[in-house]
Amino acid sequence: MPTYDYQCNNCEHIFEVLQKLDDPDPECPLCTCPQVTRLLCAPAICTRGDGTASRVESEIKKRLGQGRAGDALRLADKAVNLVGKRKGMDKIKAARDKLRGHLSPGA
Repeated sequence: MPTYDYQCNNCEHIFEVLQKLDDPDPECPLCTCPQVTRLLCAPAICTRGDGTASRVESEIKKRLGQGRAGDALRLADKAVNLVGKRKGMDKIKAARDKLRGHLSPGA
């Protein structure tokens, strides 16, 4: 089951929930407000290589945290194109595809 990050629309508390994709959105654990927003976040990536993939992951997370999802996607695209088949880059490709899905109109 995936983990999702949410932010309460009332108290702005950010929290994490382990749930199925089709489960309803949870209520805030602090104020019990039912209005929450699912946040866009980078997936966890675990690699054993030269560290390139983990550095790229770190930078993607940083840019997402700054609200720069478009920049994060461009970085993932650039990393995949430049580094290609290095160990761990298949996971960066998956993260890039997930970001594309979130940023596409109607997604």
